[in-house]
Amino acid sequence: MNDILNNAPGTSPTEANTAELRARLFQRVQRSAAHESQFATVRRDAGTWHTPRSGVRSKALAQTPVALSALVELAAGATFVASPVATQQEVVLLGGQLFVGMLALDCGDAACTPHDAAHGLRAGATGARFYLRLSAPPQPATTAVHFSSLVDDSTWQDFSPGVRVKELWNGGARRSVLVRMRAGASVSSHSHSLEEECMMLAGEAFIGDTLLRGGEYQLAPQDSRHGAIQSDVGALFFVHGSLDPAAYA
Repeated sequence: MNDILNNAPGTSPTEANTAELRARLFQRVQRSAAHESQFATVRRDAGTWHTPRSGVRSKALAQTPVALSALVELAAGATFVASPVATQQEVVLLGGQLFVGMLALDCGDAACTPHDAAHGLRAGATGARFYLRLSAPPQPATTAVHFSSLVDDSTWQDFSPGVRVKELWNGGARRSVLVRMRAGASVSSHSHSLEEECMMLAGEAFIGDTLLRGGEYQLAPQDSRHGAIQSDVGALFFVHGSLDPAAYA
């Protein structure tokens, strides 16, 4: 086979061909970088942690017109100070134990509750590390929704081959879901009628040409377009936005 390729007309590299190939590759990289630059990506080893008080530190991920997203770490027994403007909180626990009012969350649990005195956030004996999204939607949650993102059962809905979702909150035009992708699964290229938030919880996936790993976050602006989402190893992530399955078909 190598002899056939080596002796085929026009297959011997020349300086001109090499230069042309290099130029084409460079142009493609430039186009990819320009397209991906519209997305705000926060790497797990980047960003600034703030310590507003002892036992509490947080790293802001994004502040949109409708929500504030952050990673939060609480020392054992520490509490998170409530926001004066938020009315709803969505939490995914990444490590430790967290109490949302009287509700106990273990690692991998997701919850959507009112953001009020009855649903205050307090770390358990081992501390807590979690993703937090605070918002004030027109119709905020009035009761708590709680489930384990680690359990793949019949309550998850098929979204596309190898991809399943479970709804955390439904606000009509906006939804928050947990997405589970099996190794080798993909989601088609799609546009965003609203901004879309993605927090990778475990595994990894290429979103277009950007690799998002566990503990990393990306915000896609309204009217942007994502390339296909693909995972070689499997992925579990939180998504908030306008998730119309028809847009991904």
